[in-house]
Amino acid sequence: MQTMHPSIMLGSYVWAQDRLPADEFSLRLDELRAAMARHGFAAVLVYGDAREHAALAYVSNFIPRMRWGLALVPRAGEPRLLCSMSTRDLPAMRTMTWIADVQSGWELDKALDPWLARLEGEGPMTFGTIGFDIMAPVLHQALRKSFGERFALQQADDVFNIPAARKRSRELTMLRASCKVLNAAAKVFAENWRSSHTPETAALAAERTARSLAAQDVRTLVSLDGGRTLVPFAGRFEQKPGPLVGYLAVKVMGYWADAFVTEEAAPAAARKTEAALDALIANARPGARGGELFLCATAALAPAKLHPVLGGSVGHGIGLSLNEGAEFCAGADVALEADGVYALQAGIADGEAGHALLSAVVRVTATGAEVLARSPTQASP
Repeated sequence: MQTMHPSIMLGSYVWAQDRLPADEFSLRLDELRAAMARHGFAAVLVYGDAREHAALAYVSNFIPRMRWGLALVPRAGEPRLLCSMSTRDLPAMRTMTWIADVQSGWELDKALDPWLARLEGEGPMTFGTIGFDIMAPVLHQALRKSFGERFALQQADDVFNIPAARKRSRELTMLRASCKVLNAAAKVFAENWRSSHTPETAALAAERTARSLAAQDVRTLVSLDGGRTLVPFAGRFEQKPGPLVGYLAVKVMGYWADAFVTEEAAPAAARKTEAALDALIANARPGARGGELFLCATAALAPAKLHPVLGGSVGHGIGLSLNEGAEFCAGADVALEADGVYALQAGIADGEAGHALLSAVVRVTATGAEVLARSPTQASP
């Protein structure tokens, strides 16, 4: 879902070592370096910013609250983390990562060139890059200038494929914590609507609940036209007739969970959307294809069409990013993996049946799907 990104990030941005200890990152680093050796990279540069930082957080645990961060990971030797913060902020930045060498990136040459000098050898070297497609052009140009002819850059997002689709037990613990906060906030979203019938008031109540439970980021959308479209918060605070159709996403300790919230939908719309979501959950298993899930959901909705808000998709991976991996759309060949965590989404937009959107966050197991979070149950009329 496309939501508005906050200009100032709140919440607790520290390294939760009790849940993600250093050895978890040692395992990730070993896997990254093994892939570097297979593909002939002397180093990998992993970029992330306040808007999207999944790969950077996976490698370093660093989540930029503002601007950007860049992890410099050599095939051998110690990595360095550059942050677009002043030297005054470095002590706080160092509490967010296992990487010991953290430098300010404001004077890029001073931070980058000494590290590059350690790697210089006979002939040019190739560096893999991850996340550079979202990097600002001015920073990309500055990096190119520092590298000169000594080092070649090669886009490597698909080579390394991080974050990994299969979640280890510690990541599953983090995702369960996010889903717990999501479930509590989504419940408040629905309950506040029932008492106020003001979509934006309900969304703010949900955000307040998530923030009180230590969410780092909260994103909301609401419908002001009976469920046809979803829009960001605009501060209108207008009472609306039902149904309520909204969207809520929370980030806790770097990990996302999201849900649609629908209340007072027409019975036909609610029934069909519940059936479509049930079909998605029932068919979420290792090896299931995204295109197969799409067919299951749309068959349950027929003859009505999938809600256009979903963009022709009924799900995707979720974790350090709201959207990890390919979308589950018509003909999608992406396969679900055991211990993968996915956001499954169903919705109907029909002039006669009505409008509704529902979702669930599930972990795929060897025997089916474990539901970690699900849209609140619609109250009985």
